[in-house]
Amino acid sequence: DCVARAMERIAVATSRTRDVATRFILNLTSLDRGAFDGDGDGATENVCRSMMTGVMLNLTAIADVVPIARYAPSWSIEKYVKVFMTVCACAFGAQWVLVKLVRLRRAQQGWWYYLRHSRHARLILPPECVTEAPMRSPLNRVTRKINKYIKKKGGPLGRMSSGVDAYSPILSVDTESLPEGAQPLLVFVNSRSGGQMGNYLLEELRSNLNPLQVVDLHTTGPKAALKLFANVPNVRVLVAGGDGTVAWILQTIDELDMAKKPPVGILPLGTGNDLARVLGWGGGYSNELISELLVQIQEAHPALLDRWQVDITPNESIATPNKLASAAGHTAPTQSRERKKEIVFQNYLGIGVDAQAALRFHQTRNSRPQLFFSAMTNKLLYGVFGAKDFLEHSCAGLHKNIRIYADGVRQTIPPEAEGIILLNINSFAGGVRMWERDGSYGMSSMQDGMVDIVVVHGALHLGQLNMGVDKPVRICQAREVRVVVDRKLPMHVDGEPWEQSACTIDISLKNKATMLRRTADARGMTIIQMQDTLDWARRADIINDEQCERIMVEAHRRADSVADGNRRLGTHRRSGSIGSLAFKSSSYSQLFGVGGGDGL
Repeated sequence: DCVARAMERIAVATSRTRDVATRFILNLTSLDRGAFDGDGDGATENVCRSMMTGVMLNLTAIADVVPIARYAPSWSIEKYVKVFMTVCACAFGAQWVLVKLVRLRRAQQGWWYYLRHSRHARLILPPECVTEAPMRSPLNRVTRKINKYIKKKGGPLGRMSSGVDAYSPILSVDTESLPEGAQPLLVFVNSRSGGQMGNYLLEELRSNLNPLQVVDLHTTGPKAALKLFANVPNVRVLVAGGDGTVAWILQTIDELDMAKKPPVGILPLGTGNDLARVLGWGGGYSNELISELLVQIQEAHPALLDRWQVDITPNESIATPNKLASAAGHTAPTQSRERKKEIVFQNYLGIGVDAQAALRFHQTRNSRPQLFFSAMTNKLLYGVFGAKDFLEHSCAGLHKNIRIYADGVRQTIPPEAEGIILLNINSFAGGVRMWERDGSYGMSSMQDGMVDIVVVHGALHLGQLNMGVDKPVRICQAREVRVVVDRKLPMHVDGEPWEQSACTIDISLKNKATMLRRTADARGMTIIQMQDTLDWARRADIINDEQCERIMVEAHRRADSVADGNRRLGTHRRSGSIGSLAFKSSSYSQLFGVGGGDGL
C-alpha cells in the first residue's frame, strides 16, 4: 500500500509538472507570435509584457509543485556550520595534497624540466654544466663563525682571518657544455636587507634559477663565486641589496682583476637606492614577479659607471709619548693616530650637514636597533635628526674651514653654505636631482670622468630639495678635486658616515665599472646592438679593449645627451615592453651618426 501511494503521488506530481511545462512552452510560442505578428510597437510591448508575466508565474508554479522542501535536510544552524567547515577542510586538504604531488613530481623530474622553456632560460646555468661542491661540515661552520667574530673585533688576528668566508657551492663550471647564446647569471642576495624581503627574494630566486647560482652574502662572501665565474663567457651579475652591497661587489671585482668585468645589475633592497634609480631599476622592490624581473635583466643593456678614488691624508700628527723612552731620557717618537685612508665611491661624497644627519642616524641605529624596524620609521627618524641640525646649525661657517680646488683652480664657497656634495650620479638622498644642464653648466653623466660639485645651505635647504621646491647651488664640474679641511667635520661616502679630523682629500678617477641599465626605450636597444657589434670586433681582433671602451664611452655620452634632451622637452616616455620599442627607434636613428649625424 505504501508503495502504491508513493507511486500515485509521483504520477500526480509528474502529470502536474508536465502540464506546467506544456503551458510554459505554449506561453513562449504565444510570446514569439506576439512579438512578430503584432500590429504595432504598442501591441508587441503589451504581448511581451503579458507573456513574460506568464512565464514567471509558470516558473513559480514549477517550484511550488516540485516537492523540494520534502527532500531537503532539516538541520540546525550548528549542523550547517559543521558541514561547511568540513567542506572547507576537505578543500584545503585537497589543495595541500595537490601541491605536495606537484612538488614531488618536480623533484623527480628536476627543476630544469620546468625552467628550460621559460623566458629567462638563457640566464639559467644547466645542471650538466655544474659540478657541485661538498657541503661544509658543522666544525667548519663553527670555525667560520669564530673567525668572523675575530675579524669584526679587528686587530692582528682580525687581519689574519680575512678571506675565511671564501666558499662557493659550485666546484667548477664546464663552459664547453653551455648552450648557444647562454648568459649565465650570478646572483648575490643580502638576506638582511629590506627587512624580511631579503629572505623571501633568496627563496624566489633559487626557485627560478639554478639554486647554485644564488649566493647568500650573509653566510658567505662574494669572492669565491666571482673567481669561479671569471672565465664563464657572457656572465652577468645581479646584486639584491642596497648601495653598500653593490659597492662591496664592485670592489671585489676590482680586487680579482678580471680580464673582462661582468656587467652588474641591481635589485634594490636598501633605503636610498640612488644608483638603482639612475640605472632604471627603481627605488625598491615592489613585489614584481621574479620571472619578469629576470627577463628585464636578460634584456638590459650595459652602461659604464665611473668609480672615484678618495685619498684622505691627515693634516697634523698627534704625538703619543713613549713612557719607557721618556724614563730612559731619550726623545719620545711621535706616532700618528690617524693614517692615510683610501676610499672608493661611485655615488657621491658629502661633507657637512647631510653627513651630520647620516652620522646621527648611523649612531642611533647601532645603539638602539629596535627603533629601526621599517622604511617609514627610518625616514621619520632621519627627518628628526635633520630638524635637530636645523636648530643647531652645527656646520655653519663652512666656507672658513674648507677650500676646494677643482682641476687646480680654487673655487668660491658661498658664506651660507653648510654642506658640500660631490656627485657622480644625478640622484641624491632617494632620487633628488641635484644637477641640471643650463648655460655654462654641462650635462651630468655617470661615465664622463667628471664629478659635479654642489653646496647646500642647511638642513632646511635639504628638506626643500627633497620636496622639489628648491635647487642646490652649483659650483663646477671637474676631473680632479682637492678639498682641504681645517677642522673636524662629519663626512659620508655613499651613505656610510664617519667623523673626520682636519685633512686633505684628493679625488681622482680610479676606473670604470660595467653596470646593467634597464632597457626602457629605443636608446637601450641601440646600445645593445652596439655592444654586440663591439664584442664581435674585439673577438675578431679588429679593435683592442682600450678602443672598445672609448667607443662605448662616446656611445653612452650621445645616448645620454639624447635622453636628457627628451626629458627636458617632456617627450620621453618609458615603456614596459621591449616588443613595442621598434616604433620609437626612428627618433634615435641619428644616435651614431646614421641619417645625417656625425659618425663615431
